[in-house]
Amino acid sequence: MARFDLVPVLRRYLLHARLLWRVAPGPTVLCAVLTMLSALASTAVLVTTGRLVGALATAISSGPGSAAAGAAWWWLAATASALVIGPVSSSAVAAVAEGISAKYLVAVSDMTIQLGTDPYGIGHLEDPVIAGRLDALARAPQDWLFVTGINGGWLVLAERLSGVGAFVVLLEWSWWPPLIVVLAWQINARTMARYINDVFDEMLTATGSGRRRATYLRSLLTAGTTAKEVRLFGLVDWLADRYLATWHTTMAVVWARRTKSLRRTIWSAVIVLAANALVFGLLARDAWIGGVSTGSLVTVALSILALAAFGSLYPSNGFARTTSVLAEVVTTRVQRGLSPLPDRRGSAIPAPARPLPVRPQPVAVDLQDVTFGYASRANPTLAGLTLRIPAGQSVALVGVNGAGKSTLIKLLCGLYRPQSGTVRIDGADPGVDVTARRRVSAIFQDFVRYQLPLRDNVGFGAEAVADHAVLEHALHDAGGAQLLDELSFGWDTILSAEYAKGTDLSGGQWQRVALARAFAALSADAGLLVLDEPTAALDVRTEAALFDRFLQVTRGATTILVSHRLSSVRHADRILVLDNPDGAGARVIEDGSHDELLAAGGAYAEMFTLQASRFAAAGSEGATR
Repeated sequence: MARFDLVPVLRRYLLHARLLWRVAPGPTVLCAVLTMLSALASTAVLVTTGRLVGALATAISSGPGSAAAGAAWWWLAATASALVIGPVSSSAVAAVAEGISAKYLVAVSDMTIQLGTDPYGIGHLEDPVIAGRLDALARAPQDWLFVTGINGGWLVLAERLSGVGAFVVLLEWSWWPPLIVVLAWQINARTMARYINDVFDEMLTATGSGRRRATYLRSLLTAGTTAKEVRLFGLVDWLADRYLATWHTTMAVVWARRTKSLRRTIWSAVIVLAANALVFGLLARDAWIGGVSTGSLVTVALSILALAAFGSLYPSNGFARTTSVLAEVVTTRVQRGLSPLPDRRGSAIPAPARPLPVRPQPVAVDLQDVTFGYASRANPTLAGLTLRIPAGQSVALVGVNGAGKSTLIKLLCGLYRPQSGTVRIDGADPGVDVTARRRVSAIFQDFVRYQLPLRDNVGFGAEAVADHAVLEHALHDAGGAQLLDELSFGWDTILSAEYAKGTDLSGGQWQRVALARAFAALSADAGLLVLDEPTAALDVRTEAALFDRFLQVTRGATTILVSHRLSSVRHADRILVLDNPDGAGARVIEDGSHDELLAAGGAYAEMFTLQASRFAAAGSEGATR
């Protein structure tokens, strides 16, 4: 924020109140009532304490049993009651607010998660600016200041209301001295709010990407997965220097603004000191000339001190953090075309409808004049690509690195949207139709190694109908039956050594688990199975055997195989060669069976012959040793 502007701050408070109402309307109303009761009790203490002090002098001179003594006892009881009601109300607010806080935190987390999962595609997640902001927003709710700030709003409200009560009490003495003190405290409050908002806003926006990189560099120094190379190559000092440099460069923006804002807070503190000195001086003069009684003197003095509620409060730091994060989440959601706040159930993520599983049928794939390019590249990756794959056909997609094979697969999965042209799965657009997306199951080269039990790692692709028989069959078809025998806890073994009773797998074992996940999808509603080079860690013979087994298991289903090893995909019904010879965008340059393409003597024949000769040479060399 370039300057303190009350309107954006009020908007943040309104957003906070709206979210509280959305997630817990009843408890929110109760907290509001209890907060007002606490503030009224604080104001009552100011009045009753002064009246008690004034009544004591008369009671002492009148003696026990007098009307003055009775009045003193009454004011004592009133003061004691107010002193009890205030803390009890505050404690009740804290108790009720804990339940609200949990729901609020879940709602903000859901809202943030939805920013990463909606829209369905992944293009926005590959934008460094958006990725950095999402990372900052995802981490923010984990900050203790954010969590305490949810309930801190009630403390701030109670303090502000008690300040209003003290100002009303002071009007009986004079109207302009308390106004001067309130203005001084407001200057202080706004100066501190500007300082706090500047710090928090910069940490969420300007420093998001930098802090993300600094965190990554730090993780390289502390993670067990990187420890071997970090030590072997002597990277400790190198990484530490870059972590510190990145962190200092990133946070320099915050520190500069913080230093500049802190200078203003010093002047605001001087103003508060001067205003209080002036007003207490006026009160002392009135007391000296007899303008106020002893009881009124106590009430006025306590009320002047209570006006500090209009200044900067410690709970407001957390509250500012909470409202700052919420405002940024809402702003980002609106920019992404999402609703600002969740529905009244408290969840921003709608539960997807999951129809009952049916016997999967193969799907037809149709791409018409598809063009797609990345923002970081001048030329498109795919240009005018037209392709039709009939239902039930097995297709191998081959080509040199960078030809656009993985990009094409992501378009089929709906993860990317074409810049022009259409992508259809059985006539439906996977980019917008959830049913079409569920007909596609893919295992990528960089598939996820879930730190979950083996059962979950395989059953994800068939979660609607997965049972023991399905999982057993899928793992067997993927060549992983022996793996199950090697795991101490069978299907319940967690595939990570970071957990008790867990274990790590080799690269080849992980690939069999990933393939089993694809096979399991056949028992659900997938009609198109894609293998995007997930067997790269396997040797040539194992991969070829596995692909042959895959084609047998998936006979009748629509399948797409992507591999650089042409010997592994030669049994596919159809082979497509993707290439970008002129740099204007990749397209299909050859289309046919293995035998047809060899006979044509084109790019496929050249690549296959080159690979075959290299393997033959390697075999001859091994035989002579």
